[in-house]
Amino acid sequence: MSARINATVYLPDLLPKVVEAVQEINGFGRVVLYIWSDETQAFEARAFGGVDDLEKPALIGQQITYDLYEEWAHPQHRWSHCSLLLGQADPVAPGYEPSRPAGEGVRDRNWRAGTRLIAPLISLKGEVIGFLDLDEPQTGLIPDVLEVKHLEFLVQQVATAVESAGVYDSLARKNAELSLASEKLDSLADMKNQFVANVSHELRTPLTSISAYTELLQNNMDSMTTEMRSEFLKVINSQSAKLTGIIDDILNLGQMANGRSQVHTVETDLVVLIRRLEDSWRSRALEQDIRFKVEAEVENIRLPIDAVLFQQLLGHLLNNAFKFTNAGGMVTVRVQERGTAVRLQVQDTGIGIPEDKLGVIFDRFYQVDGSSTRQHNGQGVGLAICRDIVDHHDGRIWADNVETGGTRFTVVLPRRPLVVQATDHHLSLGTPFEPGEFMQRLMHWVSESMGVETATLMTPDKSGEHLTIRAGIGVSDSVVQSARVRRGHGFAGKVWATHKTLLIEDMTGDQHSNQDVSEPRYSTPSLLCVPLLNGKELVGVISVNNKSNGQVLDANDALFLESLAPRLTSLLLRYRHWQEEVRDFQAVRQALRLTTAVGSTRHQSVRQVCQEICLETARSINMPEDELEHLAFSLQFYDVGLGAVPAQLLNKPGPLVEQDKIQMQKHVHTGLEILAPLQPDSKVRQLILHHHENYDGTGYPMGLAGESIPLGSRLVRLADTLAALLSPRPWRGPYSVGQALAEIRTQVGSVFCPRMAAVFLEVAEDNRERIGRSQEECRDGHTLLRPVPMLEEKPCIRS
Repeated sequence: MSARINATVYLPDLLPKVVEAVQEINGFGRVVLYIWSDETQAFEARAFGGVDDLEKPALIGQQITYDLYEEWAHPQHRWSHCSLLLGQADPVAPGYEPSRPAGEGVRDRNWRAGTRLIAPLISLKGEVIGFLDLDEPQTGLIPDVLEVKHLEFLVQQVATAVESAGVYDSLARKNAELSLASEKLDSLADMKNQFVANVSHELRTPLTSISAYTELLQNNMDSMTTEMRSEFLKVINSQSAKLTGIIDDILNLGQMANGRSQVHTVETDLVVLIRRLEDSWRSRALEQDIRFKVEAEVENIRLPIDAVLFQQLLGHLLNNAFKFTNAGGMVTVRVQERGTAVRLQVQDTGIGIPEDKLGVIFDRFYQVDGSSTRQHNGQGVGLAICRDIVDHHDGRIWADNVETGGTRFTVVLPRRPLVVQATDHHLSLGTPFEPGEFMQRLMHWVSESMGVETATLMTPDKSGEHLTIRAGIGVSDSVVQSARVRRGHGFAGKVWATHKTLLIEDMTGDQHSNQDVSEPRYSTPSLLCVPLLNGKELVGVISVNNKSNGQVLDANDALFLESLAPRLTSLLLRYRHWQEEVRDFQAVRQALRLTTAVGSTRHQSVRQVCQEICLETARSINMPEDELEHLAFSLQFYDVGLGAVPAQLLNKPGPLVEQDKIQMQKHVHTGLEILAPLQPDSKVRQLILHHHENYDGTGYPMGLAGESIPLGSRLVRLADTLAALLSPRPWRGPYSVGQALAEIRTQVGSVFCPRMAAVFLEVAEDNRERIGRSQEECRDGHTLLRPVPMLEEKPCIRS
């Protein structure tokens, strides 16, 4: 049995074998195996023995938090290395000590109703990765010391096998991800090289023209006619404008890489802005013999935008349209209201974009034709800049080809109401420190207070194996960036090891000193190092030398710096806490942005109707109120990770190849990462994690099957599929209500749970009219999705 367990490396296959082994070898009639899930931050029931099928859903839905497990593992319940949770009122011997070996404390060893033995699975690192919940021993007795030791021996092997299977699974996923990342890096390297070549060419062309025409003007000014001079100056001006545009794109690229500064939004009439720019675009259209028109549903559409950035966005989109449209073609700018959002479209009748490139054209440096012989110039950054601008307006941008020829770029921007806030002086405080300012002020405080010219603050690195310089005065940048000190080595390392102040009044006479005190940074031969301690934790080491008055550092200096040390420690800890808070709130800000839809329709959408059908189904089966609450939250946010999936995968008809499947399936984990700062309940995380599991075990990410799939996840799967079928896709129109329900029925028992599907389909049939009405009223509802993050074989039901 042990050999069978150790030979199994696929976790879903391993866990049932573990349960079988415990039942067979240790004689427990009822066994539930729980495994820790990083995604749900809880222990999940993953395998069962002796459990009725009707009871499994409740166990699967039960989330065992680590706090609850620690209550069970409290020393008062200790039974050898396991925990014995006594049922009813098992008599315990007076003076029983929980730390005693099994068998010494219980007077009556009969196994009472409600008694459970918890056997933890401990990893090699000492972490609890799961546990066995054991009941109904065949002997009817609480196991004695020998039986517990036998159980623990098997559990140790189980823990090793589970950990190994987890590592194997993780390695397989990492290898697949690394393969994709490697391809992406190679592609990026090629695109960057092409970008450098393109920019060199693009800069050289206008510079050559400007230089040539300027030289001709200088040499022939007197003999030129007014018309010739005017023509030359016009060429110089146009080439200068082109050069300025290239440089602006490069500067924008730098801003994107470093994080664009705050967007300055002002309530702007979008139609008025477009009309104001219309004449310049029309002039270009006339030059290229292209028809040009602006279509606005209404003449006043106001929304908060950064007008300067928006003009850049329009400029890049129209530049693309004119560049790829031949003479005689047409370019159209269309602006419309869509629910609570605004939709802007730039459409041309040009050469179009290959379907497999539609998802990557917004990547930096990407060009559909990157060859040196390409017909159209450009650096491959314009569309990346467009996406960055749209992202900073919390909008969405995508491209699709028009059936009659050409390409259509669509931008959807939110038009959100003003949030009126109560007056609060705290709101105006802003950030207390600029980047780097805190350390600067802290080090100046120390150096001026101590009267020294050289001071360094060293803190442990992330590995905890070295001290590195966090900030310094009187030392070179190269020293700050490269210095690494191990515990016990060097002066700071000795202070780290001993937690004691080190004062060396004369380093020249210290036999352990290997410092060259003739170096410029040592104007005096003394050195003082003081530990910054938080209890037993070393927060840092502050070192000073080179007194400004030329005196040697002495015991009084050591006393004063030691008096500063607690304040420095407190300030550093507060600063660390503040940085963590800032990071947390930055993550919350991003999570709120990515989970807020760009807009909403004026009518009930297909998705909303399907969610209500799902909740009505849950009520029909008497789902408890707290679980209904978790389901309601999950239905709103289960698919937030889809924004990170390339558009060409979401829009790809037919089955996906293996690499595409891996990329598609990652959206579940991405969604949980996006939601993590909002701290969803572990049961919500569980519902979202498993909403793509299939009833026959062919789903992802865990390959769960049947009743082992959480009940809420099975319901979300039905609602998600119905909404997907009822909505249009690039390769097909929307299904009718009858077609969608018929399609779901064909997948009952394979994809969908028969029990849940029966109730869900019945509720859906009762809502046929509502579904049909929402399809008619909200044809564009699918475009008002959430912004894209800045991260099934059955195509008919791909969501």
